[in-house]
Amino acid sequence: MFVQAVPSSADVTAVAAREAVAALRRGVHLVTATKSHLLANWRELHDAAAAGGAGIRFSGATGSALPAGDVARYSMLGFACASIRGCPNGTSTYILDRLADGGDLDAAVADAQARGIAEADPTADLSGTDSATKVRLLAGLVWGWDVTAIRVRTAPIDATTAAAAQAAAASGHRLRAVATARADTPGEVHVEHVATRPGDPLHAITGPEKAVVFDCGPAGEITISGGRGSPRGAALSMLKDTLATALEITR
Repeated sequence: MFVQAVPSSADVTAVAAREAVAALRRGVHLVTATKSHLLANWRELHDAAAAGGAGIRFSGATGSALPAGDVARYSMLGFACASIRGCPNGTSTYILDRLADGGDLDAAVADAQARGIAEADPTADLSGTDSATKVRLLAGLVWGWDVTAIRVRTAPIDATTAAAAQAAAASGHRLRAVATARADTPGEVHVEHVATRPGDPLHAITGPEKAVVFDCGPAGEITISGGRGSPRGAALSMLKDTLATALEITR
C-alpha cells in the first residue's frame, strides 16, 4: 500500500502523480490526501489502477473527517443521485459565522488560523476553490465524471461579504458558501453564497463543521454532516482508508 500526504501545490503535483501512477501500475493500492494530482491526473490515475488491479482512496481530500467520499463511492450505488450540494470547507463556514456576528474578515481569518481551522494561506478556502475541488471529486465518484475536465465557477469571501452575512442572520438565515453539482448539467460545479433557511442541513452546521447533501430523487435527500476541518481529522481519514483497504485485501 502506498500512502501519500504531500502538499497540494503546483511544484509537487508532477512528482506526486508520477509516484502514484507507478505504484498503481504495480498493483499497489493508493491512499492519498493530496488533491492536486487527483484534479490534474484523474483519468491517468484511474487507468493505472485498472491496469494494475489496484484501488484508490482519498477520503482526506473530500472533507477531512467527514466521510463524504465513502458515501459517494458506496452508498450512492444504485441510487439515481440528482445533485450534490454541500459546504465541505469548514474554514469558510467558520469565517461566515464570524462575519455574521459582526467581525471583520481579517480578524475572522486570524482567529480561524489560531484555532487550527484555517491554513496558513487561506486563499483556497476564501476563494471557494477548495469547496469546488471536494465536490468535483465527489462528482467523479458518483457520476464517473472526468474530474480534470469539470468547469468551475466560484464566489469568493471578501470584505464585501460581511454585509450579506449580517443581512442573512438578521432574517434568521445563515450565509453559506455552497458548492453544487447536478447530474443534469454534467461537468459543472458552482460555488455560491446562499442564505440558507432553518431546516436546511447546511443551515444547521456551525463553526468549522461540514455537510454534504446527496439528492436521491424518490429516495429523498441523504445528508452527512459534522467532521470539523483539522489536520488530525485528515490524518484519521487516511488511517481509516488504510485500514479499510487492508481489510478488503485480507477478506
